[in-house]
Amino acid sequence: MKKHIVTMITLVVSVLLLMACGGESDETGVANNADDSEDQETSADIPEDVISDADADPIELEDQMGLGLGETGYVITQSESLPLAVTLNSVEKTQDLGAETLDGDEFYLVGDFTFENVGDSHLQVDKPDAAAGSEESAILNDDITIGDRLGQGVWYLDEHSIIDSDNPTDTVSLDAGEEETHKIAISMRDSADEYIIYFGFYASNNRDYQNKAAWTIQPDQIDEK
Repeated sequence: MKKHIVTMITLVVSVLLLMACGGESDETGVANNADDSEDQETSADIPEDVISDADADPIELEDQMGLGLGETGYVITQSESLPLAVTLNSVEKTQDLGAETLDGDEFYLVGDFTFENVGDSHLQVDKPDAAAGSEESAILNDDITIGDRLGQGVWYLDEHSIIDSDNPTDTVSLDAGEEETHKIAISMRDSADEYIIYFGFYASNNRDYQNKAAWTIQPDQIDEK
């Protein structure tokens, strides 16, 4: 009798252990599926043709050159390793930003950008730089030095396309899923036959983005003020 009772107890304990192990396995599977879903959701917001490695952490993107007005580029921020979607809507040319004025051959290219944080956490938007259209390969090969830049992003502007003298800013941050449109003034040293406005400048181990997104702009596409 005692032998049968011990056998029964052993069977019950074994069944309970198997059920517990199965439950843990299911929970692990659910957690892994949740992680996979987050990765797929992030990737779903980015076109497949700009993803070089979807399994990397963070996701790795191709450099995107030759974008046009109204087109969207995608970059990964250096500091947070998060994806940012950027659309260049229009470009203006001016020497006067209200509180800041240039003269001679110097001027500002003012890009109207729409930014969308397609990642899952807060990120900071860093400003673009500019180069002559002939420097596309130099941009790709990181051959442009800080001093070589034809233009450098310097200010975020207010709704009147000028620097808000009461609250000047050179930073913009976005929460996960947030989208905002901002005008950014790029200080230019000289003119060119065509311009490249791009995110992803790299020099002296200083990088804002892990890949590049670049728009090629013709002079006749620029509104002069």
